[in-house]
Amino acid sequence: MKHRLLIVGIIALVLSLPAAALAQGNTAAVQIEAIPGDGTIVIGDMTFKLAAEALFLGKDERTEISLSGFKEGDWVEFSVNSDGEIEEMWFSSE
Repeated sequence: MKHRLLIVGIIALVLSLPAAALAQGNTAAVQIEAIPGDGTIVIGDMTFKLAAEALFLGKDERTEISLSGFKEGDWVEFSVNSDGEIEEMWFSSE
């Protein structure tokens, strides 16, 4: 189920990515555009709510970190829950 939601999230992002991002061949990783601090994050020109139990992982993809470990411009991957909220986010290794 988690993989299915991740794929749906990626497809939605790919369809909304600007042409420049697609030209880079980046379809799985997306760039953080803004972190407003209101429980949302803008990734690839789309605004997502953060799930209350959202999990953020460091560059080793194992260590839990806080949202403050990410900044605008970072390339990330993430999964969404059934409500379309980000439930996990980690730095992209691509």
